[in-house]
Amino acid sequence: MRLRISRLCVFFWRNGQLVCDDPVRHRQLALGAEARRLLHRFADWTGVDADLDPVVGGNSLIRQLLAAHVLVAEDSAEHRFEERLGPWSSWGTSATYFHLASRNLHDEKFSTAAEDTAWLVNRLPDCPQPPEFKEYPEAERFPLTRVDSDDLGGIGLAQALRARRSTRKFDAARPMTEPQLAALLRWVGGPLHSVRSGEAAGLRPAVLKASPSPGALQALEIYPVVLDVEGVDPGIYHYHSREHALESLRPGPVDRAEVVRWCGDQTYLGDVGVLLLYTAVLERTAWKYRTGRVYRTLFMELGHVSQTAYLVGTALGLGMLFTAATRDAAIEDALGLEWDKEILLGLNAAGTPTTGEVARQRAMLEGGPAGFSFAEDAWDGLG
Repeated sequence: MRLRISRLCVFFWRNGQLVCDDPVRHRQLALGAEARRLLHRFADWTGVDADLDPVVGGNSLIRQLLAAHVLVAEDSAEHRFEERLGPWSSWGTSATYFHLASRNLHDEKFSTAAEDTAWLVNRLPDCPQPPEFKEYPEAERFPLTRVDSDDLGGIGLAQALRARRSTRKFDAARPMTEPQLAALLRWVGGPLHSVRSGEAAGLRPAVLKASPSPGALQALEIYPVVLDVEGVDPGIYHYHSREHALESLRPGPVDRAEVVRWCGDQTYLGDVGVLLLYTAVLERTAWKYRTGRVYRTLFMELGHVSQTAYLVGTALGLGMLFTAATRDAAIEDALGLEWDKEILLGLNAAGTPTTGEVARQRAMLEGGPAGFSFAEDAWDGLG
């Protein structure tokens, strides 16, 4: 019989103790010195026999490690399970580990809304509710055009859904306008309602926006990077959603080459009018949800917000794009973020599409040949 260490287990040190984390079964095992010495032998397939070195625990210890699924026997069910990982094999250990560790098992216990509320209220004295809005008090603030009408361009929801496409051909000679940016931010990030629930117990009213948010906690923040918007000075801003205003974080023209580098060298992003950088303020969600699974919900919220941006931008006649091909660390540095508090999730780009791209998308909408928008440059390989 040949054995090796499980390829799914993850090992780490905690307070001087080596811990084996089994993400499949959601168990953690503390490993003693004898187990640590023994496991070195099984970094790859290694044969065992009845006379295995008794000084390190012998077959008894091996049986314990096999039963705990730290060791895997060749041709066993565990081995076959590890060999059929499919796409997970190419996505790497971290992605596989996170998925399995945050995957709910058959006996997962869920709290009711009443239990959740009681738990939050009980811990309020020691763990106050984080602010639902972020602001930069020292930053210069620029009010945006008020959006008083629900008319976004005279098209209905069905038409916006049909017309929604990703645009990669932007007309750098025709800037988008401040009213377009104001409307985009209003519907993507602005509060629409405030729902009173549990305020008698000390909880704040919940803020509701156009896109769903887990627990109505509104973890996302928006940082517009203005490249070319008529009526708005170029620069890096934060959207103050409560005041419907831009807070200037880094005034002045933004280097388009820097923007392209942020966005995985996608050269056409240098021609857009604005980037909407989406971040997540971690404590807003962690205050209520204490499980690692909630990390998934941050990206679900991002997806909801991005689709709202697509539909609003489409109704406004803008070309829209989403990408997660970003150099996160570079963008977080530009925004002055710390990854343990606030992280980049992705971005939407908006701008004026070229005349040819408008015609192509309109023809496709009317039954013409279907196709994707390509920049026809070195990045997409069609240039």
